[in-house]
Amino acid sequence: MVGECGKRRIVYGVITVSDKGQIAIPVDLRRDLDIKPGDKLFVLKRRDETGFTLIKLEEIDRLMYRIQEDEEFFNRKRR
Repeated sequence: MVGECGKRRIVYGVITVSDKGQIAIPVDLRRDLDIKPGDKLFVLKRRDETGFTLIKLEEIDRLMYRIQEDEEFFNRKRR
């Protein structure tokens, strides 16, 4: 959509799963999230089992680093 801010957009259309289980990520979504060929995506099943979430692996690395550096994180998990 021309003039639409990608950060506020949630719906990018409908995709179809191929007989090989493959999907194509819509070009607008790839552009808005800066997903390029060769990027690795981390796949998480939603807790409510209604779908899944894809997260760029580099973002998972950043999250894990923040957790690793958070002295209180593991203390909170032990309680």
